[in-house]
Amino acid sequence: MVDEHSNYFLKGDDQLDTTYFRASYPVFDEVKINDLVSSIVHLEGDTSMEEAAHRFISAYNEYVDDNNGKSTATWNRDLQVDVVANTPVYLALRTKQEEYTGGAHGDHVTLYSNFDRQSNRSITIDDIIRKENKGRFTTIVEQCFRKQEGLNKDDSLNGKYFFEEGKFSLADNFTFEKNELLFYYNIYEIKSYAEGSTELRIPYTAIKDLMSEKGLHYINSIN
Repeated sequence: MVDEHSNYFLKGDDQLDTTYFRASYPVFDEVKINDLVSSIVHLEGDTSMEEAAHRFISAYNEYVDDNNGKSTATWNRDLQVDVVANTPVYLALRTKQEEYTGGAHGDHVTLYSNFDRQSNRSITIDDIIRKENKGRFTTIVEQCFRKQEGLNKDDSLNGKYFFEEGKFSLADNFTFEKNELLFYYNIYEIKSYAEGSTELRIPYTAIKDLMSEKGLHYINSIN
């Protein structure tokens, strides 16, 4: 865990506040797995978490210095990486980051990362759905989305939703759960900030016939 604070404090009504960078993430015995973790926790290309913390705090300190030692708000970045699943063939991690650097509201992002434990490579949708079934798979996922959103099959996806040209698209952000495939759309991805993020779960019973042997192998390893 890394926890670093600025030496500048901002006085509120009844308390002092300060800018901070906080991060927690798993450490494995296997070097290759730690390299995978490192590749996802350093979202801005830093070589270590200590470097990321120092850069963030330094940016705030420079901002205060440029404003003659004054600031109207503190910053914060909170990064947490959790293990969602870890089997002999499959590893899933969830990265949650909350950040505020001024403005009306902060930024929130949740990213799921899936790895094949035997090849130490990222898993994509194309790895788990057979190529010839991709169209049918997308149709089933869209049907689940429309049902969840209370939409009829012919209702437009323009306006309220941000799908390009009003055409439904799969999120690259997904993970395997025990009984369902989870797609996660972050804030602003398909809806406004006020609408928040969207979790879309697809029962395996609806898509198992469309999945590749690898995809089924990952699911079976969880169960």
